[in-house]
Amino acid sequence: MRDRRRRRGQALVELALALPVLIVLIAGVLELGRGYAFAVETSDAARDAARDVAGKTASTNGPGLAAMCSLVTADLASVTTNVTCPTQVNHAPPFVAGTDFTKPVAGQAVVAVYCGSSSNCTGSIPTLYQSEVDVYVYYGFSDLNILGGGITITGSSRATTAW
Repeated sequence: MRDRRRRRGQALVELALALPVLIVLIAGVLELGRGYAFAVETSDAARDAARDVAGKTASTNGPGLAAMCSLVTADLASVTTNVTCPTQVNHAPPFVAGTDFTKPVAGQAVVAVYCGSSSNCTGSIPTLYQSEVDVYVYYGFSDLNILGGGITITGSSRATTAW
């Protein structure tokens, strides 16, 4: 009888030692999954925005940054409603946080765009010919401090105007 109580007490102590480690591991895996889902959303938004802004034809100008911002905001609706866009950068990537764009706070998305020689990414028919368009979406991911706290997730896409 005494031996049985001792074994039960030993199992309880082992559970008390192992349970916090298991909880941290499970929470970490869930946070990684959530972070990956947000990374996919930001990449999809950047790709859609670059494709949209570069969608100029021989007879029409591009849709411009306001239309692109609406598209990014719609793409990120499941992630956040706090979207700051667009920040037009006058040089090709890489973009520098604090210089070219404002680093996002937790739960915020910031969009930075390079439109080549065009202002507003609309251009004129000859100006935007084969121009490079780079769209970066930065999202401030706030985890449970399991992964170290505030992380910036980046999605980016490069497109060339249609003709």
